Amino acid sequence: MIGVPRFDAVFIFGTLVVALVFGAVASISPGLLMAAVLVDIWLFANPHVVATYTRIGAGMADIKRHWFLIFFLPMIVCAGVVATALSYEVAGLFTLYFLAQTYHVTRQSFGIARAYRRIRLGPFYPDRLAEALVYLVPVWGLLSRCAGAPTAFLGYPIQLPFVPQLVADIAGFVTIVCGVWWLQRQCRAALAGEGNWQHDAFVLSHVCVSLVAYIWIADITVGWLVVNVWHNLQYLLFVWVQNTRRDRQTKGSLLPADDFVTVWKSAIKYGGLCLLFGAALYQAIDWMGMQLLWLGLPTVLIAHFTVNFHHYLVDGVIWKQRRSVQFRRS
Repeated sequence: MIGVPRFDAVFIFGTLVVALVFGAVASISPGLLMAAVLVDIWLFANPHVVATYTRIGAGMADIKRHWFLIFFLPMIVCAGVVATALSYEVAGLFTLYFLAQTYHVTRQSFGIARAYRRIRLGPFYPDRLAEALVYLVPVWGLLSRCAGAPTAFLGYPIQLPFVPQLVADIAGFVTIVCGVWWLQRQCRAALAGEGNWQHDAFVLSHVCVSLVAYIWIADITVGWLVVNVWHNLQYLLFVWVQNTRRDRQTKGSLLPADDFVTVWKSAIKYGGLCLLFGAALYQAIDWMGMQLLWLGLPTVLIAHFTVNFHHYLVDGVIWKQRRSVQFRRS
């Protein structure tokens, strides 16, 4: 589907519009902010975590291949989360989450931008300037958030590292210079008929979301919501495409990739399963955390953050492994 104009339009522009609408609604009042966060958690965030595990697979061969990720990594992550809670309390957990999520989203954008570069005919050449821009904008945003020294995030305390405003301003200047350089270069390429509109539009959408979420929006929670909705929706769509491609290759299906009925059946099945298992996973984690409250720790938060951070690590390993397999096959 990546490279199909109709899908790319939804993937790049549709997710951007939805994220910005969520941010606009959440900015109206605290009540609407809470409602938007809950909708994001139940409809997008929980299913997006489940989507990661669909990449591992459910067969015995997949379980044997990823036994460490499935059985041992959760215990290591849980130990790290507990240590963070003991050392820095709830504020430490939310600070770690905010920093890790920023990196996680940036890495996703980096990977998707490269995927759009690969759809071009001919050998793959990374766009170093675009990749620098993908990292620079959230770095500027994160430094600006740290300089602003917010004290509350999602209703909980947070304590970001101290950063002088001058450092954030310097990062902003470098980012703007890089952005202008990249933009004028892409304009020249487009005029010469050498542009890649999907890649360029995706990079611009990443820049737009990051600037709105970290620089323009003053409230850290509302800004996080914009990034989170955008990230969750894109991840769900991207994993669906990859799973569909994998299943087609595995089963040797002769159905065309853009067959309307087949595509919609696959999307409904995938979305329904992610929604169902995401809700079940959330409830199970919540129940487990409640049963351990007698330990005197924020066990509900520890349980949820353990799953979240485990998802970050698994996601990075799985996609790197699959890319290396593709390179070896090619």
